[in-house]
Amino acid sequence: MTDKARDPRALNSVKGDVPATSQIQMRVTPDIKARYVNQARQEGMKLSEWIQHHLNAVCQAADDAKQQD
Repeated sequence: MTDKARDPRALNSVKGDVPATSQIQMRVTPDIKARYVNQARQEGMKLSEWIQHHLNAVCQAADDAKQQD
């Protein structure tokens, strides 16, 4: 029996049909990161899931606002 190492790109926080292979990096202070991590945990998410959820929500709200114009 052979154990194949999992491709880390397959372990995306938001699963989909297409593996997420692009990355976004940002710098924040340790206090801000801790705040984000704590809030993500309170919402039952990992940090990357939480960030994606909130960025997607902002983009969706902007799209919805454009359609109402």
